[in-house]
Amino acid sequence: MEKGNNHSISLRKRSTASTLLAHRGLRLPRRAVPAALPMPPSPSPTLDEQRQAEIEREMQLARDIQQGILLAAVPYLPGWEMSTVSVPARDLGGDLYDFLPLPDGRLGIMIGDVSGKGLPAALRMAVARTVFRHEARRGDSARCTLAAVNQIICSDIPHGMVTMIYMQLDPQHGTLQIANAGHTYPIILTPATPSTPERATELEISGLPLGVDDESEYDECTITLPPGASILLYTDGITEATNAAAEMLGESHLLELLRTHATLKPSAMQRMLLREVRAWHTAGTQDDDITMVLIRRRFATVREEFYSVVVDVLGPEAAAALWAAQAVQQPILQEPHANLAAWADVPAALGNAARTSYGRGLARELQQQLRLAFEAYRESIP
Repeated sequence: MEKGNNHSISLRKRSTASTLLAHRGLRLPRRAVPAALPMPPSPSPTLDEQRQAEIEREMQLARDIQQGILLAAVPYLPGWEMSTVSVPARDLGGDLYDFLPLPDGRLGIMIGDVSGKGLPAALRMAVARTVFRHEARRGDSARCTLAAVNQIICSDIPHGMVTMIYMQLDPQHGTLQIANAGHTYPIILTPATPSTPERATELEISGLPLGVDDESEYDECTITLPPGASILLYTDGITEATNAAAEMLGESHLLELLRTHATLKPSAMQRMLLREVRAWHTAGTQDDDITMVLIRRRFATVREEFYSVVVDVLGPEAAAALWAAQAVQQPILQEPHANLAAWADVPAALGNAARTSYGRGLARELQQQLRLAFEAYRESIP
């Protein structure tokens, strides 16, 4: 027992002196970690680079303000659909549009195109819009308002030629009083009837652009937009779009596109036109600002409006087949003067029926558009 104890003690002593340094009572030095190499300082931007970055920030802010002004102008009007789009060729554009409430419940609607592009055109656009709003609030006729705006532009905006259309809409009766100062002609889109096909017709009313002659006078015409019909106001960035062969899209091609798609609702119509213009730009560059204002008068009955939505989403033949098949299960589809509450479940019923034949995507789109139409009619009831 005594020898075993001495043996164990001697083992413990060896373990405490396993290295020469430990035997001498010295500590092992820690392994040195190399210091990280300092990063080379990033070069400071030059004054030109700082100024360029500042200009880009200011231009982006100006574009946001410009687009915000345009988007904020679109009103909600019971019984009507409105859709607008403006795509500048550069950071800032010279196209403009505006909506302005007028006395007696009328609505003023304007579209314009300022000469030039970029920042100078945008500045002229802002001034022209301010002048227009000031004169339009007086409530004078469309032709008198354009004449007053023209005099101010001639005197206060140097080299500020502006083309402009001004319309005054009576939403109750569907009448439009229209005056034109050198702008592209408005186009009336009329849906098909049992005896007539879809039509796209230019309204040929003209006049000198604003800013050319301070004594210019303007003609005015009055039309009534029937239920289901639309009017398109646009700038020449659409018709003057050029392809790789330097050919313009032109008014004839535009009218043919509109006739072919006359049943489309305003937002869908604008998306279609933008696709066509971009496809025409085979070189990949946009030559001019593109702006559209599309206004549609809803049908007088929910049945007509719902059927037009089905045609818009599925196409005429598929819409007719779906409507006829569902009329057996949904007798209300054959009742044009049923009260609004009776149509509340129709969007879901037609959407479910469309899912089987046309897939979930189209069925979802159909149901959503029908619900939006139903809400629009419900909100129009006092």
